[in-house]
Amino acid sequence: MSTQRRSRVRRALALAVIIVASLVFLVRLVDVQIVSAAALSEDAKGRRAVPVAIPSLRGDVVDRNGEVLATTDQRYDVQLSPKNTRLNDGKFWRPDPERGGVAMVEVSAKQAFAEIGEVTGQSAAEIQKIVDDALEENPKSDFAYVKRGIDLAQLNALKELDIGWLTFEEHHTRSYPNGAVAGNIIGFSGTDEVPQSGVEVSQDECLTGTDGSETYERGADGIALPGSVVVTREVVDGGSVELTIDRDLQWQTQQSINEQVQAVGAEWGYIVVMDVQTGELVAVAEDGSVDPNDVDASDPSKREARSFVAPYEPGSTFKTITAAALIDQGVATPATQNLTPDYLEPEPGVRFGDSFSHPPMQWTLTGILTQSSNVGTATLGNMLSPEVRYDYLRRFGIGTATQAGMPVEDSGLLYPVDQWDRQTSYNTMFGQGVSSTIVQTAGVYQTIANGGERVPPSVVRACVDADGNRTAPDHGEKERAVSPETSAEVMKMLETVVQEGWFADMVSIPGYRIAGKTGTAEQVDPQTGAYRTDYVHSFAGIFPADDPQYVAVASIAFPSAGEGSEAALAAFRDAAEATIRTFHIPPSTGEFQPLPTEY
Repeated sequence: MSTQRRSRVRRALALAVIIVASLVFLVRLVDVQIVSAAALSEDAKGRRAVPVAIPSLRGDVVDRNGEVLATTDQRYDVQLSPKNTRLNDGKFWRPDPERGGVAMVEVSAKQAFAEIGEVTGQSAAEIQKIVDDALEENPKSDFAYVKRGIDLAQLNALKELDIGWLTFEEHHTRSYPNGAVAGNIIGFSGTDEVPQSGVEVSQDECLTGTDGSETYERGADGIALPGSVVVTREVVDGGSVELTIDRDLQWQTQQSINEQVQAVGAEWGYIVVMDVQTGELVAVAEDGSVDPNDVDASDPSKREARSFVAPYEPGSTFKTITAAALIDQGVATPATQNLTPDYLEPEPGVRFGDSFSHPPMQWTLTGILTQSSNVGTATLGNMLSPEVRYDYLRRFGIGTATQAGMPVEDSGLLYPVDQWDRQTSYNTMFGQGVSSTIVQTAGVYQTIANGGERVPPSVVRACVDADGNRTAPDHGEKERAVSPETSAEVMKMLETVVQEGWFADMVSIPGYRIAGKTGTAEQVDPQTGAYRTDYVHSFAGIFPADDPQYVAVASIAFPSAGEGSEAALAAFRDAAEATIRTFHIPPSTGEFQPLPTEY
């Protein structure tokens, strides 16, 4: 083969190789840029795109006036990439603020550490050690905390430093600006804002928002690429919960009940203040209420809203129900006469007596209520069948759990009539053998004060979502317990009880007429099943008696160093005076007209 021919063959082979190689590259190019472009782009994006969850804010809990009782503080964690602090000999470029941000200035890692520390309160050496420790453990470490829990001002200051390997993560902390004020109602949250009790639990659906998300792309050095942030889901913050509680009144009643419990060495004490017309609870105070900011410092037995979950036998405050039933059924009037002994055994195995010795007394029904006679109440009450009396107890809300807005609300104890023994049949007429929460007891007096119509109690007024839409919870239906005429008669009786009672001066508020009833009740010891020898002392009052606006009930349990009855009366008066000041209730008009108590 001649040299010229061999040269042509080589050129032909070279050309063929070039053509084949070009075809291979062309096919690959078409595949990359056209056929597989979308898949490859998505795969590349998946490798460089970083998803970021954007947490929503949990909503506030506010009082009836919009005062914040529970809120969420935004906090931020400062993080860095240890390996990236060593890139380019630990130097990076950023816009020079002294030259309008147009020119760039070189910054060393050491200088950056010092700048960061000025904001976070750390030294440059401390931040250097964080980096060194992370790289010693893992030379390719891409994450280490610099400072956790900084505030928004610190976050903005750090962002202004424009340090590419510095990143931030947002998180939330639940806080309660008023401490223990209404802590029993609000409840508290655990770690990561997980609700533990109270309204935080019952209204969790309202308070919880919907987290958002976004992605950003980062380069090979791990630093976010400018303009690469894409929001994939918008954040929707939680709604706010409006309570019926008045913050300042709640504080005052808590101060009062704590003071009275300590003064007489009582085991516990409660005060409830309820709006007569709406059933709204404007104060629900309990001794030793939990501070949601420091739950561990509180007594574990006092962390719940005991006013809703701890029923007790109410005693003589329930004689009002018996009197109302008698009048409503038309079998008695406030002036009905009864020769009342101090002790009675009306049938075999049944016995009960009054709290003090006395000869047979010529008392009217009003006098029986004023003297708080068990014997007189049961004697007249026995004119009604057990079924009728049971029906009235139910009409007044006894034996039915309230729906005020708490996570758990106890129904109290009211056995069906077919489970009453003969002693229980009599005892229920003067508030023994039956139990209720203090909120249910307040509901009894709200019903009497409201013309005989029971309005279900409420502590949650509304949920207001992020768009401002209001949703009121279902607290139950109103129910007529007694006629308006019966209600008016019982109100006169209850005002006579106060004016003619031994305690008149203790609850007297100048310019305001008061109606109400005391109660002293035995309680069953859960350990022994027998009645304790000490008592729960209560007072349920309505004010002003001539134009009922509010009901307040105070209970002091098992005092060891003083008179529980006087402590309950003092707690009521404190609560009533504070309520009058808070809501600017005008003084009473007209004269009190006493009903006859004897004949």
